[in-house]
Amino acid sequence: MLAGIPIHTAMKLTIDQDKCIHCHLCEKACFLTRFCGFDSLEGAAEQYCIGCGHCVAVCPRQAITHSGVKSTEPIGPVPGEAEVLNLLMKTRSVRHFKPDPVSRETWNVLRRAAEYSQSGLNAQSIRLTAVEDPDTLSGIRKALLRMYDKLERLAAFPVTRLAARLSLSPQDYHAVISETATQPLRRQAAERGEDPVLYGAPALLLLTGPASQTAREDATVLSQNIMLALTALGLGSCYMGGLVLGCRVFKYKPLLRALDLPKGHAVHQALVLGTPTVQLKRMPERKRRKIRFR
Repeated sequence: MLAGIPIHTAMKLTIDQDKCIHCHLCEKACFLTRFCGFDSLEGAAEQYCIGCGHCVAVCPRQAITHSGVKSTEPIGPVPGEAEVLNLLMKTRSVRHFKPDPVSRETWNVLRRAAEYSQSGLNAQSIRLTAVEDPDTLSGIRKALLRMYDKLERLAAFPVTRLAARLSLSPQDYHAVISETATQPLRRQAAERGEDPVLYGAPALLLLTGPASQTAREDATVLSQNIMLALTALGLGSCYMGGLVLGCRVFKYKPLLRALDLPKGHAVHQALVLGTPTVQLKRMPERKRRKIRFR
């Protein structure tokens, strides 16, 4: 159970016995005392604490002092069912943006949305890089179009296509074939002056971090929270699956140079964002999902 948990020997936790009412909520909130055999919160913290702060957050008397939790903030009322569903319905992929720049106030909200996102073992290792410079965006756009041309040629020959099928996972292989199938249309759009890769967005957000067991999942959760926050602000976004594929699977050097990633980081998710030129008023019909009960 403890395999893979980082050891933080510097973590110190104390319980003020004058304040403690022995409700044991802290022990229920800590997975170390519930599932890993530790008899006390203090002993668990000294050896395997991941610094999630749940013990501090649930204490009704603020009796716990934790070296890894410097402060807390109150949690206000959460939106009701209707408000949540409306937010989800309005959070759709946006592929046409106004040129208006993303304000620093908006970036600050997105930063907070990222900070509040869950992460495996509380790693919080995903870094945000906002690309706004027009010349840099242009360089990334050109690198992506060249990459798609190269993938199109790769898929056109049986030998290289077979090599891709054998070397890639089924998911990545089908993603490559899907991307190459639309490249002629993408090229035509570029010739008309359209932006078929970044959709004319004023900003690109890269979610990067070192390779880890849950990095991709952490970045996906974080990016969805950011997309919901953008919708709440009247903005929109779209995942950049092809960009992530080019970095993760092909490690396409012109694209990596244009992105200028932090040393030791990989792109785990990416999205473009900005002000949509149109706003959804109604939700198109969706496939009804069935829940299998066992």
